[in-house]
Amino acid sequence: MTALAGKRILFLEDEPIIAISVEDMLADLGATVIGPAGSIAAALQLIESEAIDAALLDINIRGERSYSVAEALKARDIPIVFATGYGESGWAGAPEAPVIDKPYAQAQIGRALSHALNPAD
Repeated sequence: MTALAGKRILFLEDEPIIAISVEDMLADLGATVIGPAGSIAAALQLIESEAIDAALLDINIRGERSYSVAEALKARDIPIVFATGYGESGWAGAPEAPVIDKPYAQAQIGRALSHALNPAD
C-alpha cells in the first residue's frame, strides 16, 4: 500500500494523452483521481464541489498559468505539486510545493505527492 492509497487527488492537465496516462498512474498508486480537469475553470469548479486531499497541477494550461487554482487550494490548506514541461519553477505563493518535470514517471509522481502530503517524511 502506498502513501496515496485512498487519497483524493485533483489533477489538472490540458493534454488528453498525458491526462489519461497520469490518471492511470495515480490509480495504480491507489489514489482516487478528481478530474482530470482540462481547464482552469473546471479545476476551480471541482475545488468547490469535491473533497480533495492534494493536487497535481500542470503549470501551463492553454497558455494560462494555473496559479489561480493553486491559490484556491492553498486557501483550503490542500497540498500542491506542480508539473511542467518547460522547466518552470513553481508559484511564489507556494514555494514549498514540489515541482516535477514532464515527462514524468509513476514513481516520481508518487514521491512528490507523498512529500506534499507528509512534508516531514
